Amino acid sequence: MTHLSDRSRKSRRLLVLAGVSAGAVLLSACGGGMGGMDMGDGTSGSQSASMAGQEGAMAMPTSAPGAFNDADVAYAQGMIAHCSQLVEMSGLPLARASNQEVKDLASRTRTDEEAELAAVRGWLRYWNRPESADEGDMGGMDMGGDDGSDMTMSGSMSDADMEKLKAAKGGAFDRAFVKAMIEHRNGEIEMSRDEQKNGRNATVKQQAEMMATMQEDEVNSLTTLLAKL
Repeated sequence: MTHLSDRSRKSRRLLVLAGVSAGAVLLSACGGGMGGMDMGDGTSGSQSASMAGQEGAMAMPTSAPGAFNDADVAYAQGMIAHCSQLVEMSGLPLARASNQEVKDLASRTRTDEEAELAAVRGWLRYWNRPESADEGDMGGMDMGGDDGSDMTMSGSMSDADMEKLKAAKGGAFDRAFVKAMIEHRNGEIEMSRDEQKNGRNATVKQQAEMMATMQEDEVNSLTTLLAKL
């Protein structure tokens, strides 16, 4: 993944996270908040974009005001599941990867996904809804791993696949990790498109639209990286 594509990816993520609502958000370091929160430190979106290369903590208390439906809730719950698995995955390359770009990718992914988790959890708190769906009521998400034994949503790894990734090292790990990232991003694109079609909440639908575009760009970058490994 080239340095230019890294900057492009971060810049687009800033637009995704900071541009969801007309209101300002509390934004710090290399990302932004989603929702109608007032900015606590006076930082503008353009100022935040200039900090895209920084790493640091991010405060993202968020809300998604207005009407919502089951599709909005399912999307938020699905994003929590995706982001949580990506956070787990991104902790693996430090000891297992041989490629520095893969290690850098994992570091950025962890920062991004933790910020998104905080934001999406904010939506569900605002709606007074749980962070995970009850078993058997997953809002239309794809269930079942390759062998039909694991309960997974579209693009996520089964428990068995996660164990295989944890057992890999070096070049084999690098390739498996990037492939898993591509599957995750494609799953998120599918979920975001479903939200655009079936959701009701304006904030979440706008987020889903921008997220799908951003993830499509990232899939292109990840595919380029995979070809180099």
